[in-house]
Amino acid sequence: MATKLLAASLPLLVISIAISLRCGTAADEKGNTLITKTCGGTAFPDVCTATLESDPRSSTADLKGLSRIALELSAAKANETAGVAYKLMINASTYATWSVRSTCFHGYNMSINKIKQEGLPSFDKGKYDKAYQTVGLLNDEAVYCSSFRIPELAEGNTMLSRFSTDVKTILHLLF
Repeated sequence: MATKLLAASLPLLVISIAISLRCGTAADEKGNTLITKTCGGTAFPDVCTATLESDPRSSTADLKGLSRIALELSAAKANETAGVAYKLMINASTYATWSVRSTCFHGYNMSINKIKQEGLPSFDKGKYDKAYQTVGLLNDEAVYCSSFRIPELAEGNTMLSRFSTDVKTILHLLF
């Protein structure tokens, strides 16, 4: 009985392997095809695609490389928004205004440091869940800063919230 089952399933196995070799797998894909496919599975595919395509390294990256680039871009985009928050903070006219702008600035700086000092080294060690957590903190900061409704930070907060959501999805593909 076991021999008949094995004999019947062997041709299916061979066909499956042949199809996989001919068509390739997601792990074998690179560049724009991989970006399109990967970002298509995120909550904000347009943000994901535009951000990843803005980095020339993405055009030759595999899934692991693309994930690392996305993690690095999270920190870079947070740094840009932190710069805006800093300028707003130092030009605040009241303590209350300074306080909320300072909260955003320090939250973004903390997130940048977490990604650079913990997220990237964890990623490089194959601890993708730890990298995921650092991007989750950035996402939390973007959402929290958005709650203050600072017009000059609205675009940066929205972008960071959306992109960090997408990066978490991409990183999750690795574990």
